[in-house]
Amino acid sequence: MNEERFIEIMENDDYSLVDFDDDNAILGLLLIRKYIPKAGIEGASHDVIYSVGVEELIEAGITEEDAKKLRDLNWMLYERESLACFV
Repeated sequence: MNEERFIEIMENDDYSLVDFDDDNAILGLLLIRKYIPKAGIEGASHDVIYSVGVEELIEAGITEEDAKKLRDLNWMLYERESLACFV
């Protein structure tokens, strides 16, 4: 998958949030760590955490299926460069 496709997936408004059995931020971080084992929270501000860059995740080989899972876990793009999640 390329960066353009990843951004397209993340910006697609046609999705449904899943019913979480766990914290969606944690689940998203675990999914990110599947591709970048040492990834985590890169920064935080009021009610938002920031994680890895889009380019970094693409280079690590994230699949379309997992990109859609991140979106469904309510993860989003921050300035189209990195991932973020409301907490």
